[in-house]
Amino acid sequence: MITILVVRLYGDYTNAGNLALAMNITNFFYCIANYNIRAYQVSDVNNEYSDSMYVVSRIVTCTGATLLCLVFVSFSGYSSGQVYIVMCYMVFRVIEAFVDALHGIDQKHWRMDYVGISLITRGILTLAAFIVLCQLLDLLLAIIGMVVVTAVVGLVYDYRKSKSLAMFSSWSVSQIFALLKRCFPLMIVILIITFFASYSRYSLERIHGTEALGIYSSVIAPTVLIQLAVAFMFTPLINLFSECIKESNWRRFIKIFIISCVIITGFTLIGVFAAYLLGEWGLTILYSSTIVPYVYLLPGAVVVTGLGASLWFMNIVFTTIRDIKGIFYGCAVGIAVCIGTTDILLVRYGIVGANYVMLISQGVAMLFLTVRLFLKWRKANV
Repeated sequence: MITILVVRLYGDYTNAGNLALAMNITNFFYCIANYNIRAYQVSDVNNEYSDSMYVVSRIVTCTGATLLCLVFVSFSGYSSGQVYIVMCYMVFRVIEAFVDALHGIDQKHWRMDYVGISLITRGILTLAAFIVLCQLLDLLLAIIGMVVVTAVVGLVYDYRKSKSLAMFSSWSVSQIFALLKRCFPLMIVILIITFFASYSRYSLERIHGTEALGIYSSVIAPTVLIQLAVAFMFTPLINLFSECIKESNWRRFIKIFIISCVIITGFTLIGVFAAYLLGEWGLTILYSSTIVPYVYLLPGAVVVTGLGASLWFMNIVFTTIRDIKGIFYGCAVGIAVCIGTTDILLVRYGIVGANYVMLISQGVAMLFLTVRLFLKWRKANV
């Protein structure tokens, strides 16, 4: 929504490009802040680590991610205005990452209603703050407004609700280090999954410029709805998958898995059909007729987003069954393909090359993971 609004409010793709740059860079460091612990935290049915350790470890990762992001943008050659935008957006993402740890506590206690209320409240208030401050002031201050709103809701609502459920206890540095060490491969995995989109868009900006990135990000913005739908619909399945593993009920596990895959595929196919049928009309309404020459990017972007949602779902599945090596190897193979093809495809095909890169690399990763999961299922049923 804010990607769309920036274009509508400012009437050009330069500010959209700066916002996309901030999103693209911070996506990488957000993965470090988030550390991909949520699925591990919720599926920790034996309480190997306490709630306190999950929360404190998130404070550690958020601090480290912010410092790394600052170092990166300081030496990347961006303008001072771009650096300020990126860092403010990073603070916004870090607060979200901390709140995610609190949501892990809520989910483990089957209180996803708390999570839903938080997401709805933050979504409405941050969007409202962004619109008002964009119109009255500028993009940087609009992002600062989002930071303030997210922090207030996190403290006033999320922390209070999670505290009523959590069993906070003492913790030690050695325990935090042990948890972070255990989940380090999971952090690498989510970095790799994010890297698919981040690297191709980073390279798109490097090769074709900020405006090209702004155009591409504007076209694909509506497709994020597919990934969000998958994320919010299937995150609660962590609890169910965990119960299946605890009970050694692979039959039920695979049944839930197959139904989920059918739903994700259905969402993607509906999105592709809608892109062909309504893409030009919808994008013209969202932006203006200036976007029409780039509507051809939309159907491929929908498939790319569907594959990204599938990889995210596979991350949950493999984390739950504790096959961290499997998800790592699968994503690593995909990344090798991504790095090897990005510059070639972007130079040869222009903006649409970003779609081709992610279609090929994510497709390879999904094929690897599907085969590995099938083999593990056969082994468990021998």
